[in-house]
Amino acid sequence: MSYTKAHYLSVFAPSLLLGFIAALQLTGCGESPAGLPSADAGAGGASAHGGASSLSGGGSGEAGETGDSSQAGEAGEATGGSQGQPEGGSTAIGGNTAIGGVTDGGGGTTSGGTGGAVSGGDGGGVITAGSGGQGGTLLEVVIPPVCPFHSNPPPDTGAGGSAGTGGTGGAGGTGGVGGAVGTGGSGGAAGPALTVTLQVSPFVGTYLADATGRTLYTYGNDLPGDCHTPPVSNCVTDCLISWPIFPAGARVLAAGLDDAAFGAIHRDDGTWQTTYYGWPIYYYKTDLLLGQVAGQGKAKTWHIVEKKPPGVFIMKPGSFKYLADSAGHTLYVSAADQAGTALTDPVSNCSGSCLSTFEPFHETNFSVVSSLLNADFGSFVRPGKNSIQVAYKGMPLYRAATDLKSGDMNGTAVSGFTAAVP
Repeated sequence: MSYTKAHYLSVFAPSLLLGFIAALQLTGCGESPAGLPSADAGAGGASAHGGASSLSGGGSGEAGETGDSSQAGEAGEATGGSQGQPEGGSTAIGGNTAIGGVTDGGGGTTSGGTGGAVSGGDGGGVITAGSGGQGGTLLEVVIPPVCPFHSNPPPDTGAGGSAGTGGTGGAGGTGGVGGAVGTGGSGGAAGPALTVTLQVSPFVGTYLADATGRTLYTYGNDLPGDCHTPPVSNCVTDCLISWPIFPAGARVLAAGLDDAAFGAIHRDDGTWQTTYYGWPIYYYKTDLLLGQVAGQGKAKTWHIVEKKPPGVFIMKPGSFKYLADSAGHTLYVSAADQAGTALTDPVSNCSGSCLSTFEPFHETNFSVVSSLLNADFGSFVRPGKNSIQVAYKGMPLYRAATDLKSGDMNGTAVSGFTAAVP
């Protein structure tokens, strides 16, 4: 073969082979390689991270799984602005998806952690969660009524009487008849029955007293009990000199009193004390006659036992006084709220997730212990809720669902919330 022909073949053959290979590569590029966005994936269809949902600006599309690209298959398409156009604007940030839900990437609905639908942002904007920033409308906590502490009277402690002595046999002779057998002694009497009466005061209305009319009191330093937690009396040693306990025994109750509201606790000194709606009850040493109420309001923690317990007590089981409801559960105020005035209602800013922990305090037939001024309390209608909330000195009051028994103050763990102080 001549040099010319050989040279021609040496140039032509490799060129032909390279052209064939290039054609194959162009044909294989008809589809986007896995892991690269296709023309159908808008800027909003970014790959999902760690299984979270990718969000796009407009049309519907399902987020990919475990970081696959948004191109079809199991990942689904994430479209941009108009269907099939790569112009979705800025990418929606998946991290702002409503908590606890799974997001469909697109302008559609986002199922929140506990609440309703949240609309996606236009053009891939950031999704704004519902009220409180927790993904839709959250359920507001409802604290159930406290079941009162109740127990039967303590066991009788009376001792049995001595047995009767048998009669002596008859005298001799022709066989006298023996004497009759002696009768056994009667059983010992139980502890004295404790009568609870109702008296009326022009200051507090109907209140409890003993059989002689001596007034009975509660103590704000105690921890009232309920059906889950027994009461705790903190009146000990010298306190008992001025405030003797009202003992517990068989109960004789005046008409209108419910035995289910009464109970008995066994004190450390071995005595038994009566309780009313979970509160241990006492006498005051100088109240000796019917109608005397010299102990009322002492230290702002001793108060007459009213037939219907007040809605707000002053408690001091620790180092400072604070307000509590009739079961001894702490009442709170929030620094985020706005106090009411003579012309304006208070403003409660507790909403969304706040209401899943704090319940606005409300009472029917509201009353307070006499050491508090009724004029310091008011009520207002929560806007949009049509529900009543009680306020103290203009500040809305709350109870915390995290407080499980009297004396708990777990609500203060939430920033801005403190116990209401008198």
